[in-house]
Amino acid sequence: MPADLDSVADELYALPRDEFTAARNAAAKRARQQDDKQLAEQIRALRRPSTAAWLANLLSREHPDEVKALVELGDGLRAAQDQLEGESLRRLSQQRHEVVHGLVQQARSLARSAGHPASESVARELEDTFTAAVNSSAAAEAIAGGRLTSALDPAEAGGLPETTRAAPTARAGGDTTTSGRDERLRRDLEHARSAAADADAARDKAQRELSDAEHAADEAAGTLRELRSRIEAAEQAEHDTRRRARSAHRDVDVADRSAREAQRRVRDLERRLDQQ
Repeated sequence: MPADLDSVADELYALPRDEFTAARNAAAKRARQQDDKQLAEQIRALRRPSTAAWLANLLSREHPDEVKALVELGDGLRAAQDQLEGESLRRLSQQRHEVVHGLVQQARSLARSAGHPASESVARELEDTFTAAVNSSAAAEAIAGGRLTSALDPAEAGGLPETTRAAPTARAGGDTTTSGRDERLRRDLEHARSAAADADAARDKAQRELSDAEHAADEAAGTLRELRSRIEAAEQAEHDTRRRARSAHRDVDVADRSAREAQRRVRDLERRLDQQ
């Protein structure tokens, strides 16, 4: 049965990242051999996933329930925003941090098991990707589909997806004005929610950068302390060595004088012996 793009893509994005390109090229070649040039070009256009995207895809296949929980969390947050439920928003926002952190750790565990440990920069991209899935249902669907090619940006995915609304019915008199004002308020509310989500994502990113900077500063301070300790030890070693060298120099002088004195005594005794 001839292959289609969806089935080929599913197979390719389920592969280890370093096998993707060769498998994609082979699939495109098979499509050409079957005289399906359009499919071959579509397969050829499939992009190799970044490390973070590959791990997100792997997680969606290995742990679909956890990804589903992320999608549901995003739905809950958007519903709470729609209904302006402050307490629910605070609770779900805290849950978001916990769920995103847990998914990042799971993805890093999968990476270690696959023999490709994730770096800190990849971990940050994963965190951004999962946060984007909470902010946007479209981003959540992309992760659940398991075909990401690059990490997602929570700021770009922060806007709430547009929903289909029934057009307001114009009524006589002042109702038309009221309807127009309500529609403007709804649009303003949507923009405000989108801006709030963007600000929240930017704050999270700034907090991560602050944490990274503080960690780097701590490491630098530790390195500096170690270097200072080594310098002090080297200075002490130099001091001790020079002290021993001075002492050895004095010993050499004493030994040299003793040796000359002994030689003089030998010569004196030899002369006295010859004179007898």
